[in-house]
Amino acid sequence: MAGEFQQTLERVAAKASIVAQRYKLVERQRDEALERAEALEEELRRRDREIQDLRRQVEFLRTALTIAPERSDVERARSVLASLVREIDACIADLNN
Repeated sequence: MAGEFQQTLERVAAKASIVAQRYKLVERQRDEALERAEALEEELRRRDREIQDLRRQVEFLRTALTIAPERSDVERARSVLASLVREIDACIADLNN
């Protein structure tokens, strides 16, 4: 009877040891998963900030493009200004005569 009890006790101790080892393994895996999740969350925050900066740049460029004159508008404005300068020069020449 004492021998049976001793064997039962040894089996329970062996099973408890296995459970403890598995618990440590699962605990280590959980810790690794939590670290990985934290790293991924930080990466997500970094990318969100980057996306926000890029959207701001896109909005700035759209605004700049809307405000910036087209090449044909610049050439037309130069032509008008050159014409006005010629007229002013002609008027000054007439006044001097």
